[in-house]
Amino acid sequence: MRVLIDGDACPQKSEISELTQRYQVKMIVFLDYAHISQSTEYEVRYCEIGRDSVDLMIVNEVQSEDIVITQDYGLASLVIAKGAKVLHVSGKIIDLQNIDELLMSRYMGYKERQRNKHIKGPKKRTQNDNKYFISQLEKLLKYQS
Repeated sequence: MRVLIDGDACPQKSEISELTQRYQVKMIVFLDYAHISQSTEYEVRYCEIGRDSVDLMIVNEVQSEDIVITQDYGLASLVIAKGAKVLHVSGKIIDLQNIDELLMSRYMGYKERQRNKHIKGPKKRTQNDNKYFISQLEKLLKYQS
């Protein structure tokens, strides 16, 4: 088991690193060359800059039993099909029971944006959001261990 992170928009990498070290699980952050990390706490893998290049790298790397952290529902659907667990950056666990609904909401948002309708983005993260995310990750790590 490893924790694979879609690193462009994932918060709390230091806290994730602390948890993965505690559970002795490898952490890999995937970034494109537009997002350079100076951290030495975890492994970083880089790919070319381009739409979905990080996602494709993760899909090619993921294995059954890995935990993938992402906010991309398309990526989530692909790695679930390969047997991975998915944790959204909000702390929501994405699985076969909810992925279809999430993909549909993504599609509906896309259609609304095409009609120039303004859709509110997510609310600013709170301390409670951060605590919930970390607690959900710890549950997955305990369950997988």
